[in-house]
Amino acid sequence: MNGPRPSTRVFLSDLSSLQADSKVRFLGCVAHYTITTGHLILEHNYPRSKAAPSSVSVDINALLEDLTAEELRVGTWLNVVGYVRESEPVPPLSPSSSFPSTPGDANRPNQRPSAILPRPVYVEAIMVFPAGAISIGEYERILCNSQHVERMIQFTH
Repeated sequence: MNGPRPSTRVFLSDLSSLQADSKVRFLGCVAHYTITTGHLILEHNYPRSKAAPSSVSVDINALLEDLTAEELRVGTWLNVVGYVRESEPVPPLSPSSSFPSTPGDANRPNQRPSAILPRPVYVEAIMVFPAGAISIGEYERILCNSQHVERMIQFTH
């Protein structure tokens, strides 16, 4: 087969368990954007039994010319296609290099801590696009069911 390999749909919380260089597609909510590094911090509170939402750094440097300020705004849900990479290349967040969601957020510290992934990974994005008006609960249910079916198929082969 010629052409690029397909991406695997995963939950953001699953990224740290995947092999480096895995091509993935996942959904995440913008929690922070660091202008100086060109990295987004995305979160998704799934599974809900966790104390803090899972988060991952996404390198969007290759896509900066195509992204709008609205897509980088805190609270925006994004679909990301990219490659899982080892080690977190992002330095600690500094409020002066952040892109605030509203003018009032510029003077406010981060509202809540994010969960630290068990293995430090980041995603090198090759495509980012807005999720639009999405029902997160429905998305989680459908992806969970899809992953269950894929596991059953692999088990029978």
